Amino acid sequence: MSTATIKPGQGVSEEYMRKIYQNLGELRGLAQLVVYLADQIEETDKRLDAATDPTQVAFLNRVLAMYTQELESRNQGLSGRITAISQDVSTRMRPSLFRWRNG
Repeated sequence: MSTATIKPGQGVSEEYMRKIYQNLGELRGLAQLVVYLADQIEETDKRLDAATDPTQVAFLNRVLAMYTQELESRNQGLSGRITAISQDVSTRMRPSLFRWRNG
């Protein structure tokens, strides 16, 4: 990711805006994945509570373990990635917002 900033008086170029939208799209994708995994874990856990057949219980336990493992692996580094993207977006937008408020 670029760490270039916009100097006061410069407009936000198409390249900067494209990068910002790309970063925001990545954040949306990460958030959607985490929400999906959380929903699947919750749904599987509810189904597991209602399960009575030992085969079904074993299957649901495997599914629950799979979703939980995926969530844990996605969580590693996710916080750092979100922070980096947020800082990049903030850095790119700050001069533009400053001009808008003051000019």
